This record gives sequence, C-alpha cells and structure tokens, in this order.
Amino acid sequence: MIEELENFTDENLIDDENYHIIEFNNHETHFLGINNKKEIALLINNENDLNLEITPYKGSNLEIFYDKKCKINKEEERKFTLLHLCADSKNVKKYFVQISEILLNNLGSKPRLKNVEKELESVKEIFLNLKKKNIKNEIGLWGEVFFLYIQEDKNKAVSSWHLNSKDRIDFNNGKRKIEVKTTLSTERKHIFKLKQLKSHYQENVLVCSIMTEEIENGLSIKDLVNLIIKELDNNHKMKLIHKLSAVIGNDLETMKFRKFDEASASRSIKLFKSEEIPAFELSEIPEEISNIQFMSDLKNSSPSTEFKIEKTLT
Repeated sequence: MIEELENFTDENLIDDENYHIIEFNNHETHFLGINNKKEIALLINNENDLNLEITPYKGSNLEIFYDKKCKINKEEERKFTLLHLCADSKNVKKYFVQISEILLNNLGSKPRLKNVEKELESVKEIFLNLKKKNIKNEIGLWGEVFFLYIQEDKNKAVSSWHLNSKDRIDFNNGKRKIEVKTTLSTERKHIFKLKQLKSHYQENVLVCSIMTEEIENGLSIKDLVNLIIKELDNNHKMKLIHKLSAVIGNDLETMKFRKFDEASASRSIKLFKSEEIPAFELSEIPEEISNIQFMSDLKNSSPSTEFKIEKTLT
C-alpha cells in the first residue's frame, strides 16, 4: 500500500490537507492517504454524534486531528480523524500500517469519535516510544518473546508480561511469577538480582532458563512477534506492540535484529523454582548493602517437573 501511494504524483496536491487516498485493505470506510509532501496518513471515518471538540495531538512522529475536514482525491471534502505520520523511515511507515490495521479492526466501520479517542491513547504512546532508548539487551528480550511464543494461551501470556523497568519479575499472572533468563553460553549460567529470587515475603517465583546460539537462519525478535500476533485477538495485538515499543524504543527504526536458534532454545528450556537457584540468603546481607547482582551456575540445580512450560501462564 505504501509503495502504491508513494508512486502517485499529482501537482494538484497543493496543500497539506489535500490527500490522494486508497482504501485501507478491506476497510471500505477508512483510507490510507498521501499529501503533497509525500507524508502518509490514516483517515478514520468516525461518527461525531455528540459534537465533541477534541484538542489535536502533535508528537514528533505522529500528529492526530479529530473530526477534521480533509479534501480527498482533489474533489470531495469530508471529515475524518486523521493520523498523520511525520517520519521518513521505511520501517516506521510499515510499523504505522501494521498498527493502523489492528486499530481499524478494533474500531469497526464507523466508530464514535469518543471510542476513537480512547483507542488512540495506546497509539500515541507507541510512537512516543520511538524517541526513547532501548531498556533491555537483545538476547534477554529475545528469551522473553520466545517464552511468549511457546505459550498455549498467548493472550494471557501477553497480559502477564511486565516490561516496566521497576518490575522485578518478567511475567506475573497473579498466581505465578516467572523470571526468564537467556544465555548464549554452553553453560547454564545466568546473572540475577538478589531481589528477583529472595524477598521478605513468600512468593511463588519460577526461573525459566533458556540456552541458545546466534545463527544466520534463526528467528529474530521481529520474526517471533509476527508469529505471536497471528494467534492474538486485536486487543492483545495492540497490547503486545505497545509493550514492545516501550522496550525497543528507537531501535525500531533500524530493525536490525539478530537471529537466534529456536531449536536449541526449545531443547534447552527448563523451569526452576527460585529456591533451587544458588543465591545468598537475605539474612547474610548487611542492611547497608543493596542492589546485589551475581552470576549463578544452575548445573547442580534440579529443574521443576510440576509445570508444563507451554502452560505456565494458563
């Protein structure tokens, strides 16, 4: 779709509010458009039955105008909610189209403006995150996404995924907490923060240990995400992209993700109860010492057989 729009040239597109449009896939009432500056936009056909006046949003990568008059294909003037992408990167444009597809599936053919405004809150944050630096190393994030990929109920797994830097544990579904550790080493050694394994109250923490290697024909984070999305409902598709954007940040613009071996990860993956991981006891640590981090070798630790890995978050 992007190529079709960008190949269109018309000297009569004289201002920013004049768009050449094409139908957005199977959404007959919504359109993808391009203006005289070759900037693409999503035009959402909304119903403003309450006559709402919503303040436009202007971010560095995305601008949103609600119930705005637009001239389309040089002739007809109609009102749309307009998502105007302010980015030249091909990857970001593809990302914009992917998010737009999920958004339109959630909204339906003629959504009320109030519903459009609500759905766009996540979209705003996703594009704001493009200005941030990534907050996780690639192999660690790959392991977490791989763990999502092998779960039977991927919707529940996405809801359980915690990516806030203040969260101690990667996954928490209310019943079970899972910390995912991934290594490229041939030894099952991982770096832990003491607070991930020990706390002053009883917790049901499992450690998921994954061993893999970098290979040319493996799966990248992007590959895994594309496979996961196929099995999610629309709400969880947006939730997954929102969470990933908060972690990947401006790395999204390059999309130069490394590829790791799915087969070795599948063979090596094991669950351990936190008490099986060699670690200091809290009673051994003086009160004046905090933020303790260490490497632990799990070669003598016994894996848990109590849970099926693919059903851990069910």
